[in-house]
Amino acid sequence: MKISYVVIGGMFVMFLVFAVYGIITFDISIEEMKQLLSSRNEAFAFNIMQDLDQQIEKRISALQELTTINEIQVALIASNDKFKHLEEIKAANPQLNDSEITNSTLTPFMSEVIDRELTKELNRTKELYKDEYDFNVLQEISITNSYGANVALNSELSDDRKNDEDWWSIAKDKGVYHDNLKFREDLGNYMMTYAFRVEDSDKNFLGVMRVVVTIDDLLDSFVDEVELLKLPTRNVILLDDAGRVIYMDGIQKFENAQPVSYFDLISQGKDIGNFELGESNEDLRLISYAKSTGYKSFEGFDWVVVVDQQRSSFVDEFVDLRNSILLISVIGMIASVLIGFGISQLVTKPLKNLTNMAKSISQGNFDVRAKRSNVTELQIIGDSFNQMSESLQKLIETEKKLAEANAQVKNERFTAIGELAANVAHDLKNPLATVRSSAEILKRSRTEKDPELDKVIGRMDRAIARMSHQIEGVLNYVRTTPINMTSISIKSLIDSALETLEIPSNVSLTLPTKDDQIICDAKKMEIVFTNLILNAIQAIGKNTGTINIAIRSDDSFKTIEFQDSGPGVQEKIIDRIFEPLITTKEKGTGLGLSSCKNIVEQHGGSISVKNNPTAFSVKIPIQKKE
Repeated sequence: MKISYVVIGGMFVMFLVFAVYGIITFDISIEEMKQLLSSRNEAFAFNIMQDLDQQIEKRISALQELTTINEIQVALIASNDKFKHLEEIKAANPQLNDSEITNSTLTPFMSEVIDRELTKELNRTKELYKDEYDFNVLQEISITNSYGANVALNSELSDDRKNDEDWWSIAKDKGVYHDNLKFREDLGNYMMTYAFRVEDSDKNFLGVMRVVVTIDDLLDSFVDEVELLKLPTRNVILLDDAGRVIYMDGIQKFENAQPVSYFDLISQGKDIGNFELGESNEDLRLISYAKSTGYKSFEGFDWVVVVDQQRSSFVDEFVDLRNSILLISVIGMIASVLIGFGISQLVTKPLKNLTNMAKSISQGNFDVRAKRSNVTELQIIGDSFNQMSESLQKLIETEKKLAEANAQVKNERFTAIGELAANVAHDLKNPLATVRSSAEILKRSRTEKDPELDKVIGRMDRAIARMSHQIEGVLNYVRTTPINMTSISIKSLIDSALETLEIPSNVSLTLPTKDDQIICDAKKMEIVFTNLILNAIQAIGKNTGTINIAIRSDDSFKTIEFQDSGPGVQEKIIDRIFEPLITTKEKGTGLGLSSCKNIVEQHGGSISVKNNPTAFSVKIPIQKKE
């Protein structure tokens, strides 16, 4: 693999990992930020809702304290005493019903029970609240006695009895009444009516105080808190028990409005919770809410405070960071490719030249030289290669001269040895012939059969044969004579070789079933076959064994294979078996297989050996007779 590819791949992967890490970190950060903001907005909503419940409870308690004012209780007791006259009227005029009494007969009487001073006191209380809060806290305030008749009111005089109104009866029975916010067209604002039971110190019922308060008073501190929390991407919303918006960027007209789309998620959820709106990060909104749970004796209005946080408030910064990471990663990937090509030109190309130089040196070409490089380290390596090339060239030349000298010495030595061996063999051949002739004369001239003499003559014959064989082996190796090429039968050559040998009884010989013709020097090839068969007999020794001779041919060669069941050639010398003086026999000259190799190579063929089983193969090329 090229270095440039490694550098490009490594840097590319590094920036790719950086980009993936940035995206994963972005997603994780978004999730963590959403959880953090959701929890924080839940706390905001809960605190705002608690403060609103507390404010309303304080207002209810403050209004309820008015019922304990001594002037109100004294006025109510006096009014109730005067109103007992109603019972007397009913008893005297049983034909009259309550409506007739209320609307006509008692009108002058109702005017008499109105406490003008108490009414003025209520008006002063109303103005006091307005001065303190700068708006009408108490839009209306009235007090009725235990019979439902008005005792004091800051609006127009009404002679109607209120004991048939829901607010009056609920306040009488439960102590406190309030209705839902309602828009008053005559006042142009949302109002809420409160009614409180008035009783003396002994808990005796004296009457009912009715107060109408504006939404401005109910939401006074709520609006202040909302303004502190309000952001361009975050809004605080107040919903009524039906999911309609009471407040969002100001008080809304909500009596005919539809509930918000996500109110079902709030109404079915816990008192405090959060959820997400939107299908993707682009339009994501975090909704955190807190339901009204009341404060002290105030049970709450079932209103809900919602904090609506838009995605942009917490995602945009991370989006910018993610985009920066992706931009850096893309630039890094492009830079990695450019740097890789730069390194390829600066480093890879010189390294490629050094590689080609090393290949040339390994092939024996020492004239190559490394090109100069702008990289110091590569230049040092190139100089080292140049020095190595010069040193190797000198070493090879030295080794070559030394090898030539050794070869020359060896050749001269072998030549001298060969000449000496040839002379010795030639000198021994004539006396040996004399000994052989004398032995033959001795055998023919004896008149009586002497067993002892037969043994001696037999030993002489075997010794003479062995010596003749060794002398012939030496002569065949050291002398090179021209070959006389003729076409001859391979089987006839094998038969001629066998005639000069004695096959022991423990050796089974298998001859080829088919015959073939080769072009060779018959005498020399007979020597090869004789040596190979004799070696096979000697390898088997006294053990029972077999020798198989086979003939094969292809388009280029005739192959004669001599296979025996002997122990095989030792592995340590099998590669050198055809070298001169290499033998495994105690009495061998080590020249037989070398002679065979020389003869076969004279014919342009080859000889080889293999083990398991042991087999010598002679390959003679197919050629026309010359």
